[in-house]
Amino acid sequence: MDVEKIRSQIPVCRSVTYLNTGWSGPSPQSVVDAITARLEYEAAEGPTSKPVRESVQTIEDDTRQAVANLLNAAPDELALTQNTTEGLNIVMAGFPWQEGDEIITFDIEHLSVMIPCLYAEKRHGVKVRVVELGTNDDWDTILNKIEAQITPRTRMIAFSHIQFSCGLRMPLEGIRSLTRDKGIYMLVDGAQTPGHIALDLSDSGVDFYATPGHKWMLGPEGTGALFIRRDHIEMINPSYVGHSAANTEKKPLEFDLSGMGKFHVSTTSTALTAGYLATIGFINEAGPTEIEARNVALSSYLKAKLMERDEFEILSPLEGPGVCGLTSFRAAGADYQQIVDRLWDEYRIVARPVGGVECVRVASDFFNTEEELDRLMEALSAIVA
Repeated sequence: MDVEKIRSQIPVCRSVTYLNTGWSGPSPQSVVDAITARLEYEAAEGPTSKPVRESVQTIEDDTRQAVANLLNAAPDELALTQNTTEGLNIVMAGFPWQEGDEIITFDIEHLSVMIPCLYAEKRHGVKVRVVELGTNDDWDTILNKIEAQITPRTRMIAFSHIQFSCGLRMPLEGIRSLTRDKGIYMLVDGAQTPGHIALDLSDSGVDFYATPGHKWMLGPEGTGALFIRRDHIEMINPSYVGHSAANTEKKPLEFDLSGMGKFHVSTTSTALTAGYLATIGFINEAGPTEIEARNVALSSYLKAKLMERDEFEILSPLEGPGVCGLTSFRAAGADYQQIVDRLWDEYRIVARPVGGVECVRVASDFFNTEEELDRLMEALSAIVA
């Protein structure tokens, strides 16, 4: 992997130490150019001229195919969305809940998982079982905790593939093994995964998987995708429908809820979709497997530096299959929010404060360097001193 070549294509690398890809990734110039070119094309030709209108479907189809290739899924199992939360809500709101059904989730989940679960409890009379997780629990411990909560009424387990607060990578295949023969569906928040770790949704056995186009994908905000395994598409009813569900060949007019098109309601930004398509190409050029290896190596490098100092407490897994490119830590006697503020104000380093667990979170992505992490450590040392 030619890191310097990659960095030369990402403008933020010229002036900022950007360590917050887990919130929103900095786009390569090719993504910015794709968005700009589309907007200029629409402005020059007119947004409803024949060639512009025809190209909309081509860009959407090409993007859906590119996402399918990246995630190893079929294009007809995917809907393009605006973000991960939209995808999660499509499934949670459209699932055929019965009163008394149970959902298992976890206490350290992102609110985009927790709130839809609690809303299903209020709206449909389901019961939410919240499992307490340690931020660096090993996989056997996690699976034992889940198994202890499964009952004959369990219908779904909803969780993040990678926990946003601490970078704990969850045992996806192990959870599937626990649930496969029990009729329990898996809804997975993939906000921290595409562009971060290599994914194979077909092989994973997951039922529903929602992803963003920004964050580790480095694409524009306002893009994403929802995967629904083909056998389950008809089961999920849309909460709202538009003309995309119409079957205009039928008289009187009918609508078709059999495919993923039912979740596409109306006009979206083709320019953002073009940027999403461009960023998938950028990620593919670097290689998802190679990206994952570098992300983990950089995170391990940072953890080793933090462990050299007594002031720092690392919350993330230190080794094993639960590690990824996110590193969360606390500093003794220092407020996590103030640390993040000073990193920016004094050193132009972008990190993230995480409430709840009250820590600093660093995302080490494949375009980052060991020298940047050394600069971070120098800044942290000065701040905590």
